[in-house]
Amino acid sequence: MAVLKRKQRREEVSDKATSCVTCGPPVVKRQTGVAKKLGGWGILIVGSLITWGCASDNGARYGSDAANQVQPCRNDDLQCLGDRGNAAASIYCPGPIERLATHTVRWTGGPYELKFSRYRWTDSPGGPITYIGDKAEFQNDLGVYTPIIYECGLASDGRTVLAVSATAGRLPP
Repeated sequence: MAVLKRKQRREEVSDKATSCVTCGPPVVKRQTGVAKKLGGWGILIVGSLITWGCASDNGARYGSDAANQVQPCRNDDLQCLGDRGNAAASIYCPGPIERLATHTVRWTGGPYELKFSRYRWTDSPGGPITYIGDKAEFQNDLGVYTPIIYECGLASDGRTVLAVSATAGRLPP
């Protein structure tokens, strides 16, 4: 490109400048096409290999082999079955308990706290378990919150709610 002269100031304008005064620096093209795709796949493969290597090594290092897996509960072991089903009861039972209230329900426990502190057999050992708690308050007609004791019967599958009930009061310590 030839050297030009500006009309007003009679200065020479060169094509050797690194950036344009009015346009800014030149735009560099981004990496596209095959190189970009291969770079992404390479990162994915390296990350997968690192994860696989760490996961396969931890089993032997920390003793999490087949002998250390969680053992199933016996059908007549209330402590084992109750502890395992308490989390499921805290998920499946609050909805039916809230439907017992005529007004608002306020849960006094934390959001990640289990809703039930006790459990017992519903009918006979080996059958459904009734979970009992007192971490809720029902609002009455005057707007006052009353503490309640609620019960939820959960079937042996751990997902089916059989019965719920609520009475005013608190569980003894």
